[in-house]
Amino acid sequence: MNKSALAESAESIARPPGETSLPLVLKKLLLSRDETLQVASAHCITAVLVHSPMKHAPAFIHADIPEFLFEHLSSSSEVLIWSSYNCLILLAEEPLFFSKCHTVYGIEAVVRSLQGSLKMNNTELHKQGLLLFAEILTRQPEEIKLFTSSAMCRDAGHALQEAVSSPVLEVAAEAVKAISAFLRKDHQSTPPVQYRELRALVEAMLSRCAEFSQTLLNRRPLGHASGRDSEKAILRRGKFLLSTLEGFRNACRLAVEFQSEPSAQENPFTAPSAEKEDTLEAFSEFLLSACDSLCIPMVMKHLEQATHPALMEVFLSVLHSLFVIVPHMKEKFSKKLAASSFIQLTLELKARFCSRLSHSALNQVCSSFLFYMCLNLLSVPEKTGPPSQEELSEVSELLQHGLPQISSRSPESLAFLSDRQYVEGAARQKQCCIVLLFYLAYIHEDRFVSESELSVAVQSFLLSLQDQGERPPLVVFRASIYLLAICQDKDNALDEQLHSSLISIS
Repeated sequence: MNKSALAESAESIARPPGETSLPLVLKKLLLSRDETLQVASAHCITAVLVHSPMKHAPAFIHADIPEFLFEHLSSSSEVLIWSSYNCLILLAEEPLFFSKCHTVYGIEAVVRSLQGSLKMNNTELHKQGLLLFAEILTRQPEEIKLFTSSAMCRDAGHALQEAVSSPVLEVAAEAVKAISAFLRKDHQSTPPVQYRELRALVEAMLSRCAEFSQTLLNRRPLGHASGRDSEKAILRRGKFLLSTLEGFRNACRLAVEFQSEPSAQENPFTAPSAEKEDTLEAFSEFLLSACDSLCIPMVMKHLEQATHPALMEVFLSVLHSLFVIVPHMKEKFSKKLAASSFIQLTLELKARFCSRLSHSALNQVCSSFLFYMCLNLLSVPEKTGPPSQEELSEVSELLQHGLPQISSRSPESLAFLSDRQYVEGAARQKQCCIVLLFYLAYIHEDRFVSESELSVAVQSFLLSLQDQGERPPLVVFRASIYLLAICQDKDNALDEQLHSSLISIS
């Protein structure tokens, strides 16, 4: 169709009542039994929508074109299915498409079409079907339930599980995006929530990502273009990993949202004697285990070659959410993270990306993650004994205000701690937070600064407190004493001035 013909066709859409409009003509062609005319009609609709989707989509929707496009998804013709996918993707950009409930009518056709097309050897058809499904899942208004039965919700999950397991990376990538959109509270059937099915879907997504990452690591590009090929491979792996983490984060968000719904805690139709697999608790523990065994290793392996702020932002938000999802494991999980150098890792991220007010979202996520991990660690009896509730409340406020201000590397943090000039309130809070971070890292064997430099910095910090007549929170004072004790050379006595400082502060 040339430009002039397209313009004339577009103008005919808005003709006064009584005259035949283009949507009605194309609707008649869609209803014909001639497949060639059906395909031609779909191509014409696509051409008009591409020309001006916002202007012309409502007319096609009012003519019930989507209804007949959904019906054509059951066709055996790959060309007609492909053409229908294209039209529906463009129509899905118009909010009227959803408010008229076309998606509620057509979602079963989309799922069945996707199940059928995945059995065909047509990668482009797979990708286009998944793109349409993802668009519908993403744009569907929360107040309009998309899946009206548990069976349809289960079928959708099975189709996505099959798609994400595709050996074709582009198909798997589109499936991950669709899974991420599917993991939304209003898309799940309640009650009962099909936690076992959700677990299988998340497992399939994580397994595909791990498989893809390992495949790229095993490949060794040869020739003069090996460096460039390697960079492309790292970039592709990073994008796939980011999409996977976004999907996993949505699964975690789902678990958090269901915690406030008694009806979603477990399947009310499960026999009392049955094994409690299909429950929120089991699903939550699975998420923690999956993060520990798959997400963390994949991200740490990727960090050896590249660091992307967006990826780390999603990753740390996942770790943060797991403290809430499985509260009885938060202390143990926090100790494992601290012992795996996550305090150091998070501080390095803040120093690299969050200085000079850049990457504020990443800084917020890093600070929030450190805040909850520090509180969890401080709540567990360790080297200095458990703090009281009043002490925890005081240190909570201190961390909340001080952590977002920290965005310097370890040598700079030590220098800041050693500053003996007059220290203002906000700067003092930041110093106290640095002491606590070094303390928590040290007691979990993550000693990323030299003991001699740390000892000097802590001594200067305590002398500064004495100079200004300040008393730090008791938790900070205990942490300082502990750091001095483990950093002090046995052959060297503490500075006499520091002795008097400790006595006056205590």
